[in-house]
Amino acid sequence: MMPFITDLAALEFRGSAPHWTEKVPAFQVLREQRVLDFRAPVTVITGENGVGKSTLLEAIAINAGFGTEGGEYTGKFNPFDNPLKNVAKAHKGPEPMRGFFLRAESYFNVAGTYQDEAPGWVNLHHMSHGESVMHIVQHTFVGRGLYLMDEPESGLSFIRQMAILAELHALSQSGSQIIIVTHSPVLMAIPGADIWEFSADSELRRGVDLEETTAFRALRDFFEDPEEIAEFMVDVMRES
Repeated sequence: MMPFITDLAALEFRGSAPHWTEKVPAFQVLREQRVLDFRAPVTVITGENGVGKSTLLEAIAINAGFGTEGGEYTGKFNPFDNPLKNVAKAHKGPEPMRGFFLRAESYFNVAGTYQDEAPGWVNLHHMSHGESVMHIVQHTFVGRGLYLMDEPESGLSFIRQMAILAELHALSQSGSQIIIVTHSPVLMAIPGADIWEFSADSELRRGVDLEETTAFRALRDFFEDPEEIAEFMVDVMRES
């Protein structure tokens, strides 16, 4: 089946474009490559803090018609309300748009808009953050659609992350398209996912094996000798 978003293309800077994106590694990669295409049903975007992962996902979301803060697709958001419209253009497939944009930093506000009428007739603010995210995924990520997730692991236990992995894999198998920004090696392990890793040096590695990602290797090293790694990091931070 055709993806809901086929690619993200760089635009020439215009007067109203946010010029700070010129220094963001992910957007430097986009300008150099001109187009980033989405081939797999699941694309996982990772990399260190500050490389522009979330901003890149925001550019995709607003082009697809999702509100800047996230939430369900309603078709009411005007992408011209967001300055990233002048930096990148996401091209859509032929399928009518539907889905959800889950954004960790603004999820509290989005959850509040439902009040007592969230899917399942619940109040999401009466749940913990992790329970609320799990509820939204299980009750709103339903049917074919475009599901964009920015650091969904925030607030989720290790076991809940594995549960989300299973939910997202099932969605991808049913024809949905999923694009995730994450630091979680668990979510990077979704079967069939195309893993992208951006670096602070404005490089992009695509099709990375899970075991080759920085996040996985760091976690592996920690588990091999947690006490030594903890002491090492304490010394490093003390000297910085």
